[in-house]
Amino acid sequence: MAERVSMPSVLIVGSGPAGLFAACELKRHGVMPRIVEKRLAPHHETRGTALQPGVLDIVDRAGLIEPFLKGGVHIKHSQLMGPGMRPIMNADFGGVGCRYEFQCSQPQWRTEQILRDHLAARGVKVEYGAEVTAIEPGPKTLRVTLEVGGRTEVAEPHYLLGAGGAHGITRHSMNEHLVGETYGGRYLVADVKLGLAIPPETARVVVGAGGFVLFAPLPDSRWLIFVSRDPADARVDPPTAAELGASVNALVGADVGLSDLRWVSYFRMHRREAERLGDGRRFLLGDAGHMSSPLGGEGINAAFMDAADIAWKLALVVRGAAKPSLLESYAIERGMADRHALDVSNDIHGHITALVAAYRGGGDAPKLAPSTADEIVSAARRRSMLDVSYAGSPLVGQAGATVAAPEPGVRFPDIHRLTGERHHLIVFGAAPGLEKMRARWDGLVTMIDGSAEGFDAAKAGAPGGGAVLVRPDGFIGFRAAPADTTTMAALDAHLASYLIPAGA
Repeated sequence: MAERVSMPSVLIVGSGPAGLFAACELKRHGVMPRIVEKRLAPHHETRGTALQPGVLDIVDRAGLIEPFLKGGVHIKHSQLMGPGMRPIMNADFGGVGCRYEFQCSQPQWRTEQILRDHLAARGVKVEYGAEVTAIEPGPKTLRVTLEVGGRTEVAEPHYLLGAGGAHGITRHSMNEHLVGETYGGRYLVADVKLGLAIPPETARVVVGAGGFVLFAPLPDSRWLIFVSRDPADARVDPPTAAELGASVNALVGADVGLSDLRWVSYFRMHRREAERLGDGRRFLLGDAGHMSSPLGGEGINAAFMDAADIAWKLALVVRGAAKPSLLESYAIERGMADRHALDVSNDIHGHITALVAAYRGGGDAPKLAPSTADEIVSAARRRSMLDVSYAGSPLVGQAGATVAAPEPGVRFPDIHRLTGERHHLIVFGAAPGLEKMRARWDGLVTMIDGSAEGFDAAKAGAPGGGAVLVRPDGFIGFRAAPADTTTMAALDAHLASYLIPAGA
């Protein structure tokens, strides 16, 4: 009787959006993770709220989109206003080129509840009150010490995902630091009700000489607000609703009718990232690996994308379908993408603080709006996290002619049409050796006749015919155009660089 070999184990430390979504994706890809959380129970704080259009695509692929669409507010417009609420710029998400051309906004605690419920229905429960106190690398596993209900436990997972936030123990165990800067100023974030009339499905930022206020809609007629504080204000106790309302009224120059203060917190804004997001067995997700200004709304979204990227790769390795070297690409790809997210947030932060400085100095607002239609769409796609590119990654390549966009490394335009957990190879026209390749990569790559299935060859990046490989995360991994003996051999070699063929 053959010996039964168990899968390598995966431990997730932290039950925020990054840890929970990573667990959801690992389970979808056939791996049962263990997830521990030092808190004794779920929090009920608003925190990160808006999921960007590009991330809604990822949530859709995970089979989780319905509760988000049903429960969240769809933000389709944003307004930037100056003193006296004089319009400076309007922006829309329409036309960005994806299935969900809006942000989906709800409190973070609701997002986490959706993910927890999804996991619980699949036999994965968060272990609350389990604090990791030490992580030590070993020759084949990690030695993880936990304090659980007054007792000490030692676990030996093969892989660990650190999603415990900016002060998580995983990064410290890797001797990594969040390098960067802390922005000047101090801020308040709160969950409130408002009497101020703001158009439906619209977020608004009001800027003046005294600072700024951001208003973002939430379900149940509530609002998330970010408020810049007076530099001379050094108080540490949270304000009352009346005090917060007075501060917001002074900044906006009108009575916003603030009431029903449910949650409020002081915070600082950062632009920081770890130099390494992984070391082969330990990987940093979300705030554990990077922190950005919340004015850009990129933080929670980058966390979801971190989770999606590591999950499909780790699942393939754990199942023995890919080489462990595949995991090295996580730090490379997400390092590039997370720096891009930091840049986007930094630009938005810089625009708003530049406006405040201009008004404080008695000047006019600097020009912020893009001038052409193409620039407007490009700016919207950038903010929507639809322009994320992994070009330059070892998991991205091409053979044959260089074709116009979409280029390898970017999101496949028809991502919503590809389902399941495998790679997809979309072929337009004849492709020599395709049947041999189908047998070689059976169970790992789904072959699709692009023309027969109604895919647009030009939109896929193969206007003259060819083969386009789409990875499990929906990004284009390789393009062979045209599909001839040489380019198809290059495609096969690309797959063999990280996947293990059927029967090997």
